[in-house]
Amino acid sequence: MPIISLHIGEGGFGKVFKCQVNDSEEVVAVKILKNMNIQDIKDELDMLDVIGQLNADQVHVVKLYEKFQHCGFTCLVFEMLDIDLFQYCQNKGSLDVNAIRPIAMQLLETLQALKSLGITHGDFKYDNIMLVNREDLPYRVKLIDFGLAFYTNKAKFGRVRQIIGFRSPEVSLGLPYTEAIDMWALGCLLAFLYLGYSLFPESCEHLLFRSMDTYTSGSTWRLLSKFEYSVINRKKVFIDLLKKMLHLNGAERISPTEALQHPFITMSHLSHDQGSREGVARESLTDPPTSWPDPAPTSPLGKSLVSPYACNIYRPLTFLAPVVNHDF
Repeated sequence: MPIISLHIGEGGFGKVFKCQVNDSEEVVAVKILKNMNIQDIKDELDMLDVIGQLNADQVHVVKLYEKFQHCGFTCLVFEMLDIDLFQYCQNKGSLDVNAIRPIAMQLLETLQALKSLGITHGDFKYDNIMLVNREDLPYRVKLIDFGLAFYTNKAKFGRVRQIIGFRSPEVSLGLPYTEAIDMWALGCLLAFLYLGYSLFPESCEHLLFRSMDTYTSGSTWRLLSKFEYSVINRKKVFIDLLKKMLHLNGAERISPTEALQHPFITMSHLSHDQGSREGVARESLTDPPTSWPDPAPTSPLGKSLVSPYACNIYRPLTFLAPVVNHDF
């Protein structure tokens, strides 16, 4: 039996401890489940057995080494990972699109693998995405916690799933849903990584719907800086992918396979960037700034939300709310 050395997490499911395996230096994470509904425990164990058919490293899910009973409690022994994405962003701040890309690619491969098994994770959020080793393997991530996972064809419509800030419209409305709810949650996660705060409110479902309406309708205009224009190709493909992930209609939401072919993931758009930069450089010689914005606001994680060098170049923003638009 592993020797407990540190309590590292707790939730409605139970507790997680960092443990050392007897007579070795190997460190593992042991999840001790609460004595909850026996069927719930059985369902989670069955789901872990099915997911265990996958190559955990190739599809970026946590490895389950073994399970055992101790003093009437079910214990699950997992590989030891690093910190979750929420903790990472608290420490490091929001991420650039170039750092977000490998994370997005890995998690899309995870969703693709789960879909092939007919499984929906159902609890896709930043604290269920762990970094493997932030020092030696930067941006290598794995999905954890399959306690709320279910077979997609057995989804119970009307059952509340997902935390509010990551909850898809179809779940909130009690409509039929598919694995597309995980894609919605991934879109929310990627937006969080870039902005440094959640795209949608996490405390009130009414505010959630108001935000969805604001973010997906109407048109907002503002001044676009020279710097922003020079990097627009990198950001606009990221925004385009987010729009497809956050389509209000789950049936029309982009699939994992389609998303893996999106230019943001394949980087096919980068071949056009050089020409865009040259065009901006030429324009900047003949079109000096004519107006200046208010001092740049800052996100909770320290990221500037607007360039202080705005000039008279305009563009429409039809997706993100004005406070979010400042960063694009």
